[in-house]
Amino acid sequence: MRQKILLLLFCFVATLTADAQNNLFSKYERMLTLPDGYVCYRTAEKMKIDGKLDEPSWQKAASTASFADISGKGFPTPKQETHAKMLWDDNYLYIGATVHETDIKALLTKRDTIIYYDNDFEVFLNPAGDGRNYFEFETNARGVLFDLTLDKPYRSGGNFFIPWNCAGIKLAVYRDGTLNNSKDKDSMWTVEMAIPAKSLAWNFNSPLAAGKTWRINFSRVEWSGKNADNWVWIPTGKVDMHMPERWGYLYFSNKQVGTATEQFHYPYNMAVYKLLWSMFYAQQDKHQKDNNYLRTAKDFFLTEAETKDLPKGATIKVNATADNYDIAITIPEDKVEYTVNQDGKFAIEKIAPRIVKNFVWVGIGKYKPEEFKTWFKLLKDCGISGVMFEGYNEEVYKYCHEAGLEAHYWKWTMNRAEVRDIHPDWFAVNRKGESCYDKPAYVDYYRFLCPNHEGVAEYLANDYVKIANLPYVDGVHLDYVRFPDVVLPVSLWKNYGIEQTQELPQYDYCYCDVCRAKFKALTGKDPMDIPYPMEDQSWLNFRYDGITKVVDAITKAIKADGKTISAAVFPGPSMAKKMVRQDWGNWSLDAYYPMIYNGFYYEGPEWIGRSVKESVQTVNGRAKIYAGLMFNDIKNDFEKALDEAYDNGASGVSFFDGPNEEYLHKFKEYLDKRGFQVAK
Repeated sequence: MRQKILLLLFCFVATLTADAQNNLFSKYERMLTLPDGYVCYRTAEKMKIDGKLDEPSWQKAASTASFADISGKGFPTPKQETHAKMLWDDNYLYIGATVHETDIKALLTKRDTIIYYDNDFEVFLNPAGDGRNYFEFETNARGVLFDLTLDKPYRSGGNFFIPWNCAGIKLAVYRDGTLNNSKDKDSMWTVEMAIPAKSLAWNFNSPLAAGKTWRINFSRVEWSGKNADNWVWIPTGKVDMHMPERWGYLYFSNKQVGTATEQFHYPYNMAVYKLLWSMFYAQQDKHQKDNNYLRTAKDFFLTEAETKDLPKGATIKVNATADNYDIAITIPEDKVEYTVNQDGKFAIEKIAPRIVKNFVWVGIGKYKPEEFKTWFKLLKDCGISGVMFEGYNEEVYKYCHEAGLEAHYWKWTMNRAEVRDIHPDWFAVNRKGESCYDKPAYVDYYRFLCPNHEGVAEYLANDYVKIANLPYVDGVHLDYVRFPDVVLPVSLWKNYGIEQTQELPQYDYCYCDVCRAKFKALTGKDPMDIPYPMEDQSWLNFRYDGITKVVDAITKAIKADGKTISAAVFPGPSMAKKMVRQDWGNWSLDAYYPMIYNGFYYEGPEWIGRSVKESVQTVNGRAKIYAGLMFNDIKNDFEKALDEAYDNGASGVSFFDGPNEEYLHKFKEYLDKRGFQVAK
């Protein structure tokens, strides 16, 4: 037994280890280390560009860390020391570098030749920090310059432009040793550059200003026979300097060097940045292997290791084809979106506040009109946009409008006891032959109509048009748009002393003569002869379609009248079809309010998110999804339930049986914290 336990433990640990190694952060670890930042201070005097770095400003400026191998951790430490310093004024970025070298050599003498064939010092600059249109400067120990621009990195098909010359650049080299004499031992050579800001400007905007942050890196190429060592300030993780996302950060302080200090702060959320680029590297590998890109965020199989440090509410989206893509990580709290595309173009863009609408369901008799007036003000102040009224009172609806809230008339659709006296034949019939007319399922008020009887759809459409045209009514809200529950929510089974582990005939509708005849004419089958009706897709579709045809008739009439139409529906289209024969994913309403009452199903708040996600994906932008929440079900997990709804795409929420005043104020605090803007 002990051996079995040890074996299981070993397998478990091995699985965890394998999962850790398979996540993107582990796979691309060397290319995801945190680049250093450098605070660049203003010069204290006019700088003389002579290569000696002897001005007081240079003496006070801090040096970068010593250069390391370009591939990063685990690779050999450079044999000779290199470091750099930076300063600035209104016109120039100053770069000073110290290159320790025991044998100083430089044979090339002509500008814009490939300088790294000599041992050289290189500067890479991307003032915009977007990985595009960046600059490269190279010099050897003679002070010969090679300057060029690139539109994007080589890995993305970038092009270099050698004819570009940095107008006004100042460059000097000082050598502590003899040039091209291997018989003696040299000490070092130093580089001093003054790069004019106006030569780096795009669209006539100078990038050099206090408070700005550039991306910068330095490289030293050291030839040893046929091979070259690449020693750099910030290791890129592979032998490729053209990875602007891996360069260091250069922050311009308005303070004079030596007079004060500033703490460096990264210009954006580095956890988001790290994940974004790990996904970029995964896309590179995918395209190299399959000539294709991963199409959705789900395809990356992100683990907690990659997502645990993301800000609350962050969402990840991927839009891709076989040839291009963009990855976006949205941070609602900061109101920004981080993006990268197949070319490595990086951007952070401000996003407009997310606009939401929120509702409550209420009976028209809950308060007196004057009490409603006070309540409406509280709702409006706390982020509620509208009210679904079960019933009508013109004065109440008027007060609702005056408070700046929408007023929707909420009325049952297929559950219509009022037609019992005039159309007793319209009622749905179960598989036992019992009609809702005189033997309703579960409770006495379950008096459901059959959608396939002539006149039912027309009657309902006319009724909704009448209520839509009452004063102050903004729209109609359908409810009970379905058959009786063939399967109840599990928490209700005890109420009726039943266990609906299978579809029971007394709760399975509609087997009326009209439906049987229409279905037989359509398929040649009598539904009463189907041995397993719950598995017969044609019979299920027939009943879905019956309800959908009624909804279509109502929708056509309401929209022709210029009003909006919405419905309270069962949670998630898949559950709705199974439980009440409701195929609302194929309707054409303006909005849906899936009643995601998690307590009814013994589910936690996470289930709300899954249900919302399915609903949003099903309507695919054709309509709004407002998550219907039972207040008492979510009271103890209030913010978590709201997060699950909003973070999975809901356009808002709708509360049933609450919230009370305390929680309405909590709701307002929540909306403010998330940065949501409530639609007017």
